[in-house]
Amino acid sequence: MKHKSLLAAAAVILGGALHAHSASVLLDFEDGTDQGYGTGFGNDASASFPIVNIGGSLRMQVTRTGGFQQAGNESTGGALLAAANAALLDPSGYVISYDWYVDTSVSPGTYGTFLQLGTYLNSGAGGYAQDTYDIELDGAQLASGLVFSGTVTETLTQKYGTRVQDADFQNQTFIRPGFIINGDGSSATVYYDNFSIAPIPEPTSFALLGLGLVTFCMTRGRRSASR
Repeated sequence: MKHKSLLAAAAVILGGALHAHSASVLLDFEDGTDQGYGTGFGNDASASFPIVNIGGSLRMQVTRTGGFQQAGNESTGGALLAAANAALLDPSGYVISYDWYVDTSVSPGTYGTFLQLGTYLNSGAGGYAQDTYDIELDGAQLASGLVFSGTVTETLTQKYGTRVQDADFQNQTFIRPGFIINGDGSSATVYYDNFSIAPIPEPTSFALLGLGLVTFCMTRGRRSASR
């Protein structure tokens, strides 16, 4: 039974390491709602964004209305606030990720000459940080009638620099993550999916589990040889 003890020990070590670094959240809109999003700096009930099925996945539709911070989610509790606070304490160890989708054939001629997508964070203590250049589409792309899509995944440090390490971002009771849509079109529309805040997997934790598995295999090998 020695191999089972070794494997169990490795699993306990791995579980403990991940538990210490496990706060995360995923908003995938699969329940058919916008999951708490409101206007850029409004409350959760200040706007209701349509949820649209695209390619079998439900996505949140956000149309540029002339604002800059176009949609925000007031995280005053629950998994979103917990993940945001954990990420702000370890900005280089956490990533913000989301899928985006733009179909320029939906409303031809209304997308303008440029469209920039980004994100922002705003805290209850007055902290604000933004990254406006996750994605930028030019006039030729916006007039093409084509679909553009992708996934943005960056650490908080990559997105916002050292700003999020300031005191007004630490241990907050309110944090609002949101989407930025900037451009000069009259009705550019973006579909969002799978917004998440999550830790980067820790290589050392997986190495520990691997060590346990290797030890288990070696133990079995020795016993087989001795029979």
